Amino acid sequence: MLIRRLPAPCCAGLTDERCRRLAQLCVETGVVLLLVLSEVFSSNIQSTLPALSTLARLALTGGALLALGFKCVFLTRYETKGQWAALFAVLAYTGFAALYGGDEWFVLAALVGLAAKDTDLRRLVQVYLAAAAAGLVLVQLLHLLTPLVPFKFYCRNWDFGYGHYNGYGARLMGVFLAWGWLRWPRLRWFDWAGLAGLAVYTLTVPVCRGAGGAMLLLLALFAAQKLLPRLFESRLYHGLLLAVYPALTAFSIWAGWRFDPLNSGLTPHLSNINRLLSGRFEIWHNVFWQTPASLLGGVPTDGDEHSAIDNMYLALPMNKGVLGAVLVAAVFLVLLWRLAKGRHTGELLCMTALLAYLFMENKPFLLSANPLVLLLPCVFFARPDRPLPVLCPRAEQPQPAAAGQAR
Repeated sequence: MLIRRLPAPCCAGLTDERCRRLAQLCVETGVVLLLVLSEVFSSNIQSTLPALSTLARLALTGGALLALGFKCVFLTRYETKGQWAALFAVLAYTGFAALYGGDEWFVLAALVGLAAKDTDLRRLVQVYLAAAAAGLVLVQLLHLLTPLVPFKFYCRNWDFGYGHYNGYGARLMGVFLAWGWLRWPRLRWFDWAGLAGLAVYTLTVPVCRGAGGAMLLLLALFAAQKLLPRLFESRLYHGLLLAVYPALTAFSIWAGWRFDPLNSGLTPHLSNINRLLSGRFEIWHNVFWQTPASLLGGVPTDGDEHSAIDNMYLALPMNKGVLGAVLVAAVFLVLLWRLAKGRHTGELLCMTALLAYLFMENKPFLLSANPLVLLLPCVFFARPDRPLPVLCPRAEQPQPAAAGQAR
């Protein structure tokens, strides 16, 4: 059955090509503005240029909201009224949850993902990678050569201009994910060398175990997929991957409850793992299990010294409540299921590394740490009669052996 596409309101007087180009420009502009906001004006430059930083943050956020919102409402063709309803429902909920929990990146990430519908995803990720890398380099140059981005915090390591070394690691993770996602499966020797160098740098200079470990995991998955491609296209791998999110959630809750930092000798194995994970179990025990469960959450989990927690699976019920934790889990699982059903191995490998990273960090909605939010159209706008809007080529369907060859 043919589906009539509902026309975009602003495209009535434009050709399809001009409308498409304008839509692409709006999304790219919004993404770049948010990356400048996260990479540059979320750094320690706020302490040396507070007035300029405040004005810049307002202008960048407002400009991104305007560009992305205009694209979603006026430059996107929705196939059904249900897709319009999905757009406004997602923005309404994420907007409320962002205000209630003090996490503006929640609604911004949702808006970026929704605006990515019907765009040139490869070009968008290229723009993302260029802007994210340039922002990181600029801040580090300002940090090293000028007093504009000073040291502000020391805890096992310096903060590299971002208030905490894990904030720097999160932005390195975003560059790594975008690079690997963009180049797979055509990784050349210089890609392998660059990605490996970035992983080693992340582990040895800022010493970000969460980001660096996830980078090494993704490199190992890329290499293993080259050696055993059928394994990563099998139902076994897809089933295991779909179980990762609930398994990590359950383990995080159990480990935080079972590990008692005052009696760590009672659980020697968990104590060893806790040291390997830079004391994550102790944080989970002291923060998550001291926070009452609620439907809507509202507890700040990023930046507050009393309730900050380095684990997305535990941070979600604290900040977004039980309702938000269930909804976000559903989005992750639907995305993974559709990618597995469509045999999109490249995206599944990147999602595996992201899930591992979020076990030790709480940056799922920070755009500069997670370019995979651009896959949200696969969740909210996918149709069974059309291919998913992804970057990586679809794995070949194995052909059954001919009757004569089977003997």
